[in-house]
Amino acid sequence: MNCGGFVVSTGHSVQINLPRTVLKPEVSFEWTPPVDSRGRPLSNAIERNRARTYFQAYSAAAALHFVEQALAEVRAGHSKTWKKFTVPDEAVSCGFTEAVRGVLSHHMVIRKGKIANYHPYPPTPWNGSVRDSYGTPGPYEDAVQNTPIFEENPQDEFKGIDIMRAVRSFDPCLPCGVHMYLGNGKPIHKMHSPATLNVI
Repeated sequence: MNCGGFVVSTGHSVQINLPRTVLKPEVSFEWTPPVDSRGRPLSNAIERNRARTYFQAYSAAAALHFVEQALAEVRAGHSKTWKKFTVPDEAVSCGFTEAVRGVLSHHMVIRKGKIANYHPYPPTPWNGSVRDSYGTPGPYEDAVQNTPIFEENPQDEFKGIDIMRAVRSFDPCLPCGVHMYLGNGKPIHKMHSPATLNVI
């Protein structure tokens, strides 16, 4: 991958080059996928958050590349942004893209020229998925297994902060809906909504 020199794949890392601005000089960053002491891929809450900071520079560099591409199209006279199309009478479609949190897909069924069924599958359900047919845990479960607990709270005041940090480092769409269940049935939080009362 080479986005006009702004983003360059070196084969072992991603180099991000940003031009100077009115207030800042040009700058380059290099993100290398983390590995542990044995050279195995390393994934933890700190590394996911660290990668997210590099992604800010990556997004800016990619945006610059796309703006340059768009300007080149406009200068070449290719300014049409819409093309007439006919909605099919019957169709099944799906589209996939890479979102910040992972794979995002859209699925749609058209019958009699109208949308009969539409469903997006955002990354969060995949990341929070249950174990597959081979017993492989989903990313959240895998991340919290064997997590060291550093909380200095007794059992009856356990909040699960360390586990919450691990899950929320994935930047899920449901960070405020992630709670701990201690297994003893004791309500630890009550939440009121207009339609119902939820006890978590």
